[in-house]
Amino acid sequence: MLDGTPRLAFPDGADDAVIAEWNRSVRLAVRRLLDYSTESVPEVSKLEERRIGDLTLQRLAFGAGPDGHFRASLLYPSVSRPSRAVLVLPGRNGRHEQVIGLEPPDFPDRNVAERLARAGFATLTIDFGLRDAYSDEKRAGRDETSLIAHAMALKGRSLAALLASDAVAALRWLAAEPWVDKSSLGIIGHSLGGYMALYAALAYNQPVPIVLASCAGLYRSMFERDAVAGGAHALPGILQYADLPDLMGALAPAFLQVQHGDRDPFLPMADAGIAIERAAQIYARHNVPERFESSILTMSHGTNSDVAAAFFERAFSVPAMTQRPLVPPVRIEFSAAARRQILERIDRSLVTGELTLGSCGIEFERAAAMWMGTPEAVAVNSGTSAIETALRVVGVRGRRVLLPANTFFATASAALAAGAEVGFVDTEPLGLGIDPDGVRQELERRDDVAAVITVHIGGIISPRIGELIALCAEHGIPLIEDAAHALGSLLDGGKAGGFGRMAAFSLYPTKIITSGEGGLIATRNSADAAVARSLRDHGKRGFLANVHDRIGSNWRMSEVHAAIGLAHMESLAAFVAERRTAARCYDELLGGMRGLTVVREPAGSSSNYYKYMALLDEGVDRNQLKSALRERHGVSLSGEVYDTLCCLQPALEGRFEAKDFPVALGFAARHICLPIFAGMTRAQQDRVAHGLQQELDVQLSAGSIRSPGVKVHASV
Repeated sequence: MLDGTPRLAFPDGADDAVIAEWNRSVRLAVRRLLDYSTESVPEVSKLEERRIGDLTLQRLAFGAGPDGHFRASLLYPSVSRPSRAVLVLPGRNGRHEQVIGLEPPDFPDRNVAERLARAGFATLTIDFGLRDAYSDEKRAGRDETSLIAHAMALKGRSLAALLASDAVAALRWLAAEPWVDKSSLGIIGHSLGGYMALYAALAYNQPVPIVLASCAGLYRSMFERDAVAGGAHALPGILQYADLPDLMGALAPAFLQVQHGDRDPFLPMADAGIAIERAAQIYARHNVPERFESSILTMSHGTNSDVAAAFFERAFSVPAMTQRPLVPPVRIEFSAAARRQILERIDRSLVTGELTLGSCGIEFERAAAMWMGTPEAVAVNSGTSAIETALRVVGVRGRRVLLPANTFFATASAALAAGAEVGFVDTEPLGLGIDPDGVRQELERRDDVAAVITVHIGGIISPRIGELIALCAEHGIPLIEDAAHALGSLLDGGKAGGFGRMAAFSLYPTKIITSGEGGLIATRNSADAAVARSLRDHGKRGFLANVHDRIGSNWRMSEVHAAIGLAHMESLAAFVAERRTAARCYDELLGGMRGLTVVREPAGSSSNYYKYMALLDEGVDRNQLKSALRERHGVSLSGEVYDTLCCLQPALEGRFEAKDFPVALGFAARHICLPIFAGMTRAQQDRVAHGLQQELDVQLSAGSIRSPGVKVHASV
């Protein structure tokens, strides 16, 4: 029996804020259950184009490869292709050729795509490919869709999730086509296709008018009465979140028409009536009751294309209700495959009871070492712990650690926690690293320096790191890399983490990859790695030994965090490649822009583009610029690296003066970091660049901006 109330049942009587959060939670639950996790537009190939009477037909393949991932048919009036477009998702018995009108329909209005095209809409019909997948012998009289759904379930996959994800991809492609009016894009689904339309619309990032035909009802009744479509219509686990009426209500504020036949043999009017009434109530609580429309029609389990066409006419005539989504400063993404992998590894840990310092952590360390140019990688619970551990390994207590004036406070706090004093050195302009000339001066006038830390700001490894290596070797002092920003970055082919005696990486959620919370230590020295592993576990000789050789702490990485990190680590190459592609696009868009100068990679440096940085001309009000971009253009800039110098933080009690660090201070005061993340679209980057130029022009016209006085980079 299906007991229990869905946890996201609509909260009757709640205020507007609670309702908005409920709506967001329902959509998030649907997205989690889909094999869908990207906002990119799919690759599409045209296979054929021909005239069919007064209509034009294009056969399309979605996805890479000769046959693509799925196929679809675009149909529109030949005289003039309309800018209004409707995605058509047929039921499981709808033969594709009948839906688009190439074959006579075997059921009233089966040719819904053809009828809507003749009504003046461009229609894109997905061929779900649910027919003829099995021979008559293999079907043995069984329902084909059920067989496919069950076969996928044996592999841990969901047919409904796959089909709905295809629908989202098709919607994204339509929305990106220049001939489509973004405010006149809709979706219609019949029967099984109606459920897919519902899930796709909830997962899509914009409200779109939607027609749901012959799919109203209650999940519980469907499964208790019979396994409709073998269960292929439902997302596995959906009922723990919401029943059909709540999902339909969560479409608000999108225009919604629910069609239902008074003679439907599969979905009784009693259940449909309950679902429709409940959805209407939710729309009313969203204050958009006029956008919900129910049509109880004299028909069987079908669709009425004329009623749908009239609905789309009305919906498209209303001013666009789309809300431009914010371009976020960063986006953390785990693909559906990665999420399944993470959950499987975590489940293995729960079953075995191996929750820390286990096989997943070992596998993670091995994968990480390949990216760090060192044979040894040690996983810990944070990037800060990684720095402190490295400093404890080399021994800095009671002595001084030199670090750049511009870095995150954790670099300094880790040194202080390791028992050292901190000394700061200005930034060098070529690669934003610690200035070797300043380090030389400190080493010549002090004899208490125990270590030098260099920081790869924004993912750039400074070409002057060779000078640091030589200086440290000359004075017998270890060089530590704070490579928190730089996993995947290179310099002359050498990997971040492989230049100093030890290196520390951060896996905080804003970084290129994340483990939720976590860090990594890289070293070539197996003895250093052994000490680091002991220190992370309270200085034990071994995991099972209650013997402590040294004073450490609890800096272990749990198996849960290792599972998350490992899934992301396996995508690091793709993430870096996407960021570098986005950076080249920014280079093009911003190259001649007035009011700022791009911070480019030095020769030989290959950044992972943790940050894409630009230096504002003197006089630009950075706070005003950031506020205007967010409020007027929907663009949120990333956090600076950093806006306040580490040496000037209040926690250091005013021990250092700004005048001693002019290059670092100039960079901190005037740089910005543009949004950049894997999966970022060209349209998002265009919006960032357009907004930047508009707002810089506003400030330029005020006459307060002057040309740069501090050169941050040799190529600037």
